[in-house]
Amino acid sequence: GGLLLRTELGLLRAEPGHVALIPRGVRFRVELLEETARGYVCENYGRPFALPDLGPIGANGLAHARDFLAPVAAYENEDRPVEVVNKYCGNLWTATYDHSPLDVVAWYGTHTPYVYDLRRFNVIG
Repeated sequence: GGLLLRTELGLLRAEPGHVALIPRGVRFRVELLEETARGYVCENYGRPFALPDLGPIGANGLAHARDFLAPVAAYENEDRPVEVVNKYCGNLWTATYDHSPLDVVAWYGTHTPYVYDLRRFNVIG
């Protein structure tokens, strides 16, 4: 089944056959859209992922930037206790906030979560 990813920057819907990426440091919550879901989690310890150069006429790319979908704007305005789990130096830490950390109402830049539908991948170039 699919997932609804609630992030500080908005909502992402990841269906079977999609890849979702959440950059380091972005807070998020995962919700199942159906009773069950399967997938993989990959934690990148190296450089951030980037698309290769498309070449002089744009014909060398296997994936195009327009196919990577950014979050739909949304925020939570809730003043209730929320348990937050953070990973630091390989350990998980918990803290309780008195409000939802998913309360960002505006953002700017390219450090954003995204979803990519693998059916858009072009093996021909």
